Order: sequence, then structure tokens, then C-alpha cells
Amino acid sequence: MLALAAFTSIFKFIGVVAFYPWLGRFSQFIVAISGKNPESAVSRLDPTLAEAGGAVALKAAWRAALEVARRSADAIRRRLSGEAVQYDPPIEAVGQIEHFLESLSLETIDLGTIEPRLVRICHALDHLTRLHDDLMRVPSTISGWQPPAGSEAGARVLGVWLEATNDPDLACDPSIFKAIGAAAEQLSVEAKVGRDQTLEDVALQRVPTVTARTILETLTWADSALYHSWRLAESLRIASGN
Repeated sequence: MLALAAFTSIFKFIGVVAFYPWLGRFSQFIVAISGKNPESAVSRLDPTLAEAGGAVALKAAWRAALEVARRSADAIRRRLSGEAVQYDPPIEAVGQIEHFLESLSLETIDLGTIEPRLVRICHALDHLTRLHDDLMRVPSTISGWQPPAGSEAGARVLGVWLEATNDPDLACDPSIFKAIGAAAEQLSVEAKVGRDQTLEDVALQRVPTVTARTILETLTWADSALYHSWRLAESLRIASGN
């Protein structure tokens, strides 16, 4: 009996030692054939975690929402900076997060303290869906037209937020969210002024109608995109519990 146990243990130990140098490549192979990224916060939304509930499950949902939100916010940032953007909305990822939230065991959650955070994650997902809609209808660029200063300001503060949320475990400086809100309000005012100016230019034949229509679409798009980016970031801040 002892000899058999010793032989089995030694055999397994030798197998582990022999296979250990290939673990990295083997894991890459598994990822390649499964098509899933093990480092993705969305992929870690396990059903058993939802059944367990509690603050741990809520934290997992928040991390997944933040992960998806960062991609959308970066696309908005690049477009506000004047870059061309090609965006594939992560509809499946958002659906996974929503399904995870629906399967949470509320009996394991102290609603008195966690309910506000849970509600804010749902707010974040709603703003995220609206951003997806915005990013699926990005207006074309306008040659020779100068966008409002709020666009560049919005792009800059979104970049600051992206850098600050690169590590989810670190709390963001509250001033970042105030800066995003201020840029969104600035752009909203500038969009209204720009709309009036553009319509005046059309009436006085200073701008072709086709160009004016694109300018109006761009102003409306930028105003909506930055607003929902701000509310998305703010909702995630509250949902984080920090």
C-alpha cells in the first residue's frame, strides 16, 4: 500500500515538473481555441458568484461595467479630439452584465447599504447603451470647421478619467468628475449657440445647407455623447462605493 501510494505521488510530481515550463503556452492555446479572455472582468461573472450575492458579487458587476465603459469612453474621447472612430458595440458584454444582475440573490445583500450602488450600476448600463447608440451614428468630419472648445475640453477630461480608472482598485479624485460635468455643461451651451449661428449662416447663404446639416448633427452628437459619458462616469463612481 505504501509503495503504491509513493509510486503514484512520485509519478504525479514528475508529471507536474515536466509540464510546468509549458503552462504559459498551454494557457494561450486554451484561450485561442475558446475565444475568451481570462483577464476580462466580464468573463469572470460566474453564476455561482451571483448566487452567493453580497458585496463581492456587486464588486464583480461594477468591475465588468467599468471595463466596458472605458472602451466606450475612449471612443468618445478620440472622436471629440477629431479622430476617426470605428466602434463595435459590446452588446453581448452588456447583456452578460445585465443577466448577472438579474440573477443576484437579493437575500444575501444588505439592501440598506448596497441598494444605492446596485441602482447606480443599472444607471451606468443605461448610459452605456445610449453611448453605444451615439457611437453607431458618428457624424462625418467637416473640413475647415472648428468644433466648440467644449469638445476638446471634454476629450481632455475623459482622458484623465481613463488614466485614473486604469487601476480599478484606486479611488478617483472627485475633481475629475466635476471637470467632466463642467465640460459637458460648457459643450451644451456652445452647441446651442453654434446651432443658432449655423442656422443664421444658412439663411444668409454663408454656409451650404448640406454642410450646415452635418454641423448641426455633429453639435447634437457631441452634446449627447459627452453628457452620457459624464453621467456614466458619475454612476460608476457612486456604484464603486468609494
